[in-house]
Amino acid sequence: MNDLLKCMSARRSVRAYADRDIADADLDAILKAGRLGPSGKGIYPYDFIVIRDPETIQKLVGCRKGGAKMLTTAKAAIAVLGDENRSDTWIEDDAVAMTQMHLMASYLGLGSCWLQIRLRPSDVEGKSAEDYAREVLGFPVNNRLEAILALGPIDEAPEDHDPEALNDDVIHTEKW
Repeated sequence: MNDLLKCMSARRSVRAYADRDIADADLDAILKAGRLGPSGKGIYPYDFIVIRDPETIQKLVGCRKGGAKMLTTAKAAIAVLGDENRSDTWIEDDAVAMTQMHLMASYLGLGSCWLQIRLRPSDVEGKSAEDYAREVLGFPVNNRLEAILALGPIDEAPEDHDPEALNDDVIHTEKW
């Protein structure tokens, strides 16, 4: 198996992190990876908010109803936003950036977990996850929050994906 497939097989959603900091160089590499992906028409309509302050990270735990517990032990988080006025492919471009950062975190031996925000409710009745996060992070209304990437040193390494166990039934040649 080639090195890229090994990295992809090792990438898992990690929801609990060890109590160690993330090196600045590792965080820089993760952010660079996010910006190296393709973007519709080369527009790159995204912005990243890097969150390292433990109090701010803890405030974000309430942004997703029942689904943001991985932030309780995260050492950093990256909010990935897209400017809907700049591109109609902001969702796809944000997803590519998130995936690239996920893979780089895995390559560096760090854990990460994708926390979906768009179209999700928060812990506050009647408030969307995006509006909750906007109050904490202060981003403009035209910047839409696709997701937050939780990051931290891996506490317990999960098993790698088994490439041999992939479902080949989803592949169709020429026609369905």
